[in-house]
Amino acid sequence: MFRIPNFYQMNMDFDTAKAVFNGNLLKGMEMINEHWDRYASGQSDDMYEDDDAFFDCWQYEVNAYNVVYSTMKPLFAGE
Repeated sequence: MFRIPNFYQMNMDFDTAKAVFNGNLLKGMEMINEHWDRYASGQSDDMYEDDDAFFDCWQYEVNAYNVVYSTMKPLFAGE
């Protein structure tokens, strides 16, 4: 899950999240996670000045990621 600053948080439903990822949920989630990993490790060639710049660029994708993650998490939780 992404810790999204309040300014960038959206009230997004699952259908909207699917549309953000063009229906390919796993690929979309992997893509945004890879962007974050590159940014967080300093490998993004200074494309993002700070976290705000990252979230400004990817606000729909990170919100979609959190919606998909939250929705699917119970499917993988063991009892």
